[in-house]
Amino acid sequence: MLASIIYWGIILVCVAWAALSLWFSVFYLARKENGNLWAFAFFNVVVAIVLAISLVIFRTWGFGVTQYSSLIYVVLAVLLGSTVLQAVLGREPKDA
Repeated sequence: MLASIIYWGIILVCVAWAALSLWFSVFYLARKENGNLWAFAFFNVVVAIVLAISLVIFRTWGFGVTQYSSLIYVVLAVLLGSTVLQAVLGREPKDA
């Protein structure tokens, strides 16, 4: 029981972070402050690593957590996809 609460808690926190990160990315892009996107890209990588480690732990150590969907894979894909977008869009134009 506790293992499934921790498992779903990790997933929900990562979903909340992905939503917050995407919202702030749009906010900073609208204000033309692209340099701030690098920080969100870095934190997305950290969150994706934590999510991947928890996926490996809950898949291999036999905690008996039933996975009803592939939501964890969708969250990983969203985090890594937004990381690439934030890294590309976070570049500041060079002054000539």
